[in-house]
Amino acid sequence: MAPTLIERLSEWIIEHCVKPCAVAGFFVLVAFLWTLYFQHAIAYPFPFLFLGAVMGSAWFGGILSGFLAIGMSTVLIDYFLVPPLYSMAVAQKSQTFVAAFIVCAIAIALVSSAQRRSEKAIRDARDQLENRVHERTAELRRSNQELEESGRRLRMWADAIPQPMWSAQAHGSLDYCNQHLIDSIPCPMEGALDDALACVLHPVDERLFREAWRAALAAEKKFEVEARVLGADGEYRWFLIRSIPQHSADGRLMRWFGIHIDIEQQYRERQGLIEAHDELSRSARTLSMGEMAASIAHELNQPLTAVVTHAYACREWLSMQPANLEKAAATADKIVQESTRAGSVVSRVRALFRTEAPVRLPTDLNRLIVDLVHLQHDEAARRNVAINLLLADDLPAVELDPIQVQQVLLNLINNGMDAMTNTGNPSELTIRSQKHGQNEVRVTVEDSGAGLAAPARIFEPFFTTKPHGMGMGLAICRSIVESHDGRIWATPRDSGGAAFHFTLRVHA
Repeated sequence: MAPTLIERLSEWIIEHCVKPCAVAGFFVLVAFLWTLYFQHAIAYPFPFLFLGAVMGSAWFGGILSGFLAIGMSTVLIDYFLVPPLYSMAVAQKSQTFVAAFIVCAIAIALVSSAQRRSEKAIRDARDQLENRVHERTAELRRSNQELEESGRRLRMWADAIPQPMWSAQAHGSLDYCNQHLIDSIPCPMEGALDDALACVLHPVDERLFREAWRAALAAEKKFEVEARVLGADGEYRWFLIRSIPQHSADGRLMRWFGIHIDIEQQYRERQGLIEAHDELSRSARTLSMGEMAASIAHELNQPLTAVVTHAYACREWLSMQPANLEKAAATADKIVQESTRAGSVVSRVRALFRTEAPVRLPTDLNRLIVDLVHLQHDEAARRNVAINLLLADDLPAVELDPIQVQQVLLNLINNGMDAMTNTGNPSELTIRSQKHGQNEVRVTVEDSGAGLAAPARIFEPFFTTKPHGMGMGLAICRSIVESHDGRIWATPRDSGGAAFHFTLRVHA
């Protein structure tokens, strides 16, 4: 409860009025009584006694009490001790004496009061310092207790974590291992980290760990390494050993914290994935060999069939009477052309499954289409199919393998003519060429057949809707187009039939 105004006023009066007057009165009265006692034995004892009273008053009561003591002492000396006695008047010969007494008394009061204040300030400062020391000591004691408690909690948490953990000093010497680490290995962990772990690391992984740890110590950076660690059961398990450095505010390395993460299950799964990948690679290679064999057989079927047909025709021309040598020679030339094309087909199909450099020649795509349609003219006429060409005039030259792209067109044309067999619709095959975007050209082969039976799978190897098909024609087309950085797809036509599109990239 705050003191009232009257209480504060009373305290002020006591402190600054009553106390100084009482102190001064007491010391002056004692000095006066002692003067009366000693004045018959000692000449002029009063100056020293009254100066002592002034000093005591200033010391115990403050400067105000000292000046009150000076005033009281001057009155008593002038009235009782300096002639003329019992009078406030001062004889001329005593005026200097009284003046000197007053001056000395004032000086003593000032000095005594100042010394008292200094001593009080020193005492207060000492008390404050002692209090601060006590407070600081208590704070340090509390801080130490908190640190000890925090360290104890951290150790309990580290022991509760189901992972081996450790800490090491800046130079790499172990100073803590959690209980899980102690229980999980067959030998004690102490001394330098690399030496302590040497007894539990697999001999193959020990050198790798030492090199990684020493590099981390030199660079003062975190490190991690996968190694096999011997467990208490005598079995090695794969662990990811990871450690991070702790630096002080000024960048100085303080200590290392490490953890061992069990990755045995992940390692086994990874090994299983590697084995599965190897098995898949072997299967892919086997499938690729099968695809290549099927592709060569599929692509050779057409030129070999043409060779056989022309050979029969050549024999007929020669068996005539007389022999038609002109027709036979023309047919023989066709046999040579088809045989040469068969060899080119084999080379190009094999190139799809090897890593040799591809053939890329600047080619007029429209001219390639026209030449192929000219070669297929007789076959189209035999099947009663009309081939329409809608070719753009402004197509740029395309760098491609003419034999492979011609093979794509040939497959699409033959598939289109097969699709229009026995459909009852007018057999028209349309081939379009046009620009597609900024740097591509697109070729479209449209038929008026029965349409697409399974558009999502028609480009898969060995998938076919033909009774005697092999299912490799469109798969080979896709491989060839994609090797030219293009793509191939199929769409149904609104008027019936299907449209096959493929793009080829124009290289600058």
